[in-house]
Amino acid sequence: MSNYNDARSMALLYYKKFMTQTTDENEAIYKAAEQSITFYSDVSVNELVKDLQESLNIGVTLPSMLTSKNDSEHIPWWNIKKGELKLTFWHRYERYLLEKKHWPLKVVQSLDETTDKILDILEDPTDTTRIYDRRGLVIGYVQSGKTANYTALINKAIDAGFKLIIVLSGMHNDLRSQTQMRLDEEVLGFETSTTQLRQPNEVLAKLIGVSTLPGEKFVNIGTLTTRDNSGDFSRKIARNINVHPGMQPFILVVKKNVSVLQNILNYYRNDSPLAHLATPSAQYKTVPGIPLLLIDDEADQASVNTADIYDDDGNIMEDYHPSKINGLIRQIYYTFDQKAYIGYTATPFANIFIHNEANSGLYGSELFPKDFILGLPKPANYIGPAELFGLNKDDDTYMPLISMVNYDNDFVPAQHKSNHTPSALPDTLIEAIYSFILTTSARRARGQRNVHNSMLIHVTRFNSVQNIVYEMVKDVFYDIKRRVKYGEPNSNNNVKLALKKLWVSNYCTTSEYMKENFSELVGDVSIPSWEDIEKELVPTLESIIVKEINGSSGDALDYKEHETTGLNVIAIGGDKLSRGLTLEGLTVSYYLRASRMYDTLMQMGRWFGYRPGYLDLCRIYTTPDLASWFRHIAIATEELRDSLHYMDSIKATPEEFGLKIQTHPIMYITSQVKMQSGTVQRLSYKNTVSETTVFEIDDSFFDNNFMATDQFIRSLGQPVEDYLIKKGRSHAKAEHLFWENVTGDYIIEYLSKYKTAKTAPRANSEYLRRYIEAQMQNDELVRWTVVLINTGNEPGFRLGGHDIKSGIERKGIEDDRRGKRVSVKRLMSADHEYLDFSMEQHRRVLEIKKSAKNPDDEKTKSEQIRAQLRSPEEGLLLIYPIDRKETELLKTASQVPIGIALVFPDSGNDTSVEYAVNNVFMEMEQND
Repeated sequence: MSNYNDARSMALLYYKKFMTQTTDENEAIYKAAEQSITFYSDVSVNELVKDLQESLNIGVTLPSMLTSKNDSEHIPWWNIKKGELKLTFWHRYERYLLEKKHWPLKVVQSLDETTDKILDILEDPTDTTRIYDRRGLVIGYVQSGKTANYTALINKAIDAGFKLIIVLSGMHNDLRSQTQMRLDEEVLGFETSTTQLRQPNEVLAKLIGVSTLPGEKFVNIGTLTTRDNSGDFSRKIARNINVHPGMQPFILVVKKNVSVLQNILNYYRNDSPLAHLATPSAQYKTVPGIPLLLIDDEADQASVNTADIYDDDGNIMEDYHPSKINGLIRQIYYTFDQKAYIGYTATPFANIFIHNEANSGLYGSELFPKDFILGLPKPANYIGPAELFGLNKDDDTYMPLISMVNYDNDFVPAQHKSNHTPSALPDTLIEAIYSFILTTSARRARGQRNVHNSMLIHVTRFNSVQNIVYEMVKDVFYDIKRRVKYGEPNSNNNVKLALKKLWVSNYCTTSEYMKENFSELVGDVSIPSWEDIEKELVPTLESIIVKEINGSSGDALDYKEHETTGLNVIAIGGDKLSRGLTLEGLTVSYYLRASRMYDTLMQMGRWFGYRPGYLDLCRIYTTPDLASWFRHIAIATEELRDSLHYMDSIKATPEEFGLKIQTHPIMYITSQVKMQSGTVQRLSYKNTVSETTVFEIDDSFFDNNFMATDQFIRSLGQPVEDYLIKKGRSHAKAEHLFWENVTGDYIIEYLSKYKTAKTAPRANSEYLRRYIEAQMQNDELVRWTVVLINTGNEPGFRLGGHDIKSGIERKGIEDDRRGKRVSVKRLMSADHEYLDFSMEQHRRVLEIKKSAKNPDDEKTKSEQIRAQLRSPEEGLLLIYPIDRKETELLKTASQVPIGIALVFPDSGNDTSVEYAVNNVFMEMEQND
């Protein structure tokens, strides 16, 4: 294998030479291969030609880039200066990608060009006479080259003269350590450890990666972090080493963790001999002469400010306090006079809603990418959500690699708690395990033997439930292994026969279809016969291990230790496997974990990326809803990229990047607190219940809503007497007050005065009002029943001219860290959404519940009931006074808090597409 790799490396060098003599790529490839094998006669020229053709002919789309126009002080520099430099770090990394990792030449060329663009927008780090601040955002694809891009950028930045590079790498030790290992190999060139950190010289260093290339040698560069799990930055280590940051470039790979970031801030502001007060009135020390490059990996996670930036009038506050991690990142960044911040993410949904003008004294400006936004090019061999799930429900061009799974209440229901105990593995999960065994065996049969193969099982976020699933999977797997190894002649449930049936009926037909319809991605792969697969079953089963990957287990995905033999692993986990952490050779995924956030769900899709030579063997097991949601996100993401490409074509700036993102009636684009400048243009509430569960702890908030409700109830006139009796439901007088046939205009007027919490994602009075207005245009939601819930203790209070009891009792908990909001979790009581139903309708409710396929799925049952029993013309509004005395965090409220719940019927004439837009887009709309 060594001779082949050497022959391939030499052929790549010859290819570059011959491409200067001809424009015919294939001619250059043949000449290069023939020239190379004159030195390596044991290498097949045909095999080498085929390899080079596959590698060199992978196309890459052009990047899209927006840059600032207000750049009178910026001096383009890199394209001139790079010709004067040796580019030691970049050149060895370029060689490493081509010769060791066998990257296609066009992909490496695209990486070179893209990082040149980024570096030229920054400032020359050797010009320390100026103070500058350059900020940008790089948008990539999930599992597609973001790390390689910033690794290339770091190598060039060191060549250019940046002295300090800080990489913010996720929130878990595993991911930070994984990133450190990657940079050890591809930047530092030596394996970090505490011993080597103290004296990193050529004698003690264990050379790896870029330093092992022929002709390359150790290059001294500093690091204050190491690759082990406890290797994050600490002031103690930094002080003991007694480094002077200006002596040589230093790299720090750190978690987004409050204590770690505080350590960095304290070290550079207090311990650094260069820190000083620039002026007598300066609020904090700064460090001149040490140009900083701050790389924020997964920039949408933890880095975005989630604290309020607006005052009660909707204006940005001058001295707001940002969320802790965001504040520390900004303080570290603004400690340096010469600095550049670059965020990297595949899910920029939160980042584009950062307000472009927000600034707070001690913390500086928000991390809005004022200088550039760049969309990384998409390699032609990349497999993303659009390829896997299609771009619409009628799209028949997506890949048949997805098997639909329904939730199994005996295993892990859709809704469960940490004490849930799964009782048995469902048949679909057992089939998924069979699939992983077949896929790994098939790769071996294709000659892909010493490679990594991973299976992901992600069904719950709770570690305790993951542990039970792990034990169950381990037992089932070892039972499968035993039965295949030793046979089961008298069994009616023969595992090997089941594997054969799955191979013949599923794998063979799917591979044929994939080769026919996706040949450019699948390639000319062979489809092994069952006899070929059968020969590989036992070696495959012997190699597979089952691991539990979470904060409670001691397991880790140690791919590096199995680099020469390959690691075949079934990984059971949750959040640790959800973002950033790489699952090498992921082939089979069993995924039931729902998230209603676009960005969170996208990041959980670890199956995106590259699958050379085995794409047709990959399988995804997930629910119909999740598949539909991924398809919706694919559409929204493609629209976002199309907008970026269009804005690039008209030379727009980041400030003019007035993006809108298609929303979903159930899903959220990102966490509501991250959407500083995001506004939803249209929103659907059909066949849903929307209730206020979060309240601002503010007297004006409570006063406003109490007054609005009092006026609204007075406007309705007298309630209906004996409402429930007239409905045939009760012979007793109801305590609640009912009004029927209230026109939609009354509801709209009430919602225009009633205020919901600023962070309310769906129970937002403005969105609710607009939706009802839109539906009334379609002759829907024109009539309403209003119910004033009257429960609690005596004495009560007066509301709308009626004596009302003290209100419902709810346990309130803080909804933000500064005590500005309180959440009651659930406002409505069970079956309150049926208070306006007749006796006949109630009988039908019981029938629908009784006949439900899944008795525990309350959401589906409620949707069926609303769809069947509610008229599109009629809505239900429930008004809930809340007992202040019984809710700890509301005891000081100036007025009785009022919550509301709205029950919406199904609709055949509902708005189908909605958008969230950032503040720039809104300003453009207003100025149009």
